[in-house]
Amino acid sequence: MSRRARKVPSYCLHKASGKAVVRLDGRDVYLGKHGSPESHEKYERAIAEWRIGHNGSAVSPGRSIAPNPENTVLTVNQVILAF
Repeated sequence: MSRRARKVPSYCLHKASGKAVVRLDGRDVYLGKHGSPESHEKYERAIAEWRIGHNGSAVSPGRSIAPNPENTVLTVNQVILAF
């Protein structure tokens, strides 16, 4: 039996707070003011970490990659290397 492909969670508006939110593994992750460049960057980072956790790597689902104190923004190369 084949596995169903997981749909990438959507970037959404939390109406009550005006913040951007994404639901990952049943948990809401607030990203900052909806529509801001910072919230979109946080969304992309959260989705990259979520994908790493769902592709059978050492990072288990629901856990994030340890923060990099030298550079808080993950590059594509860093995500690929972590995978």
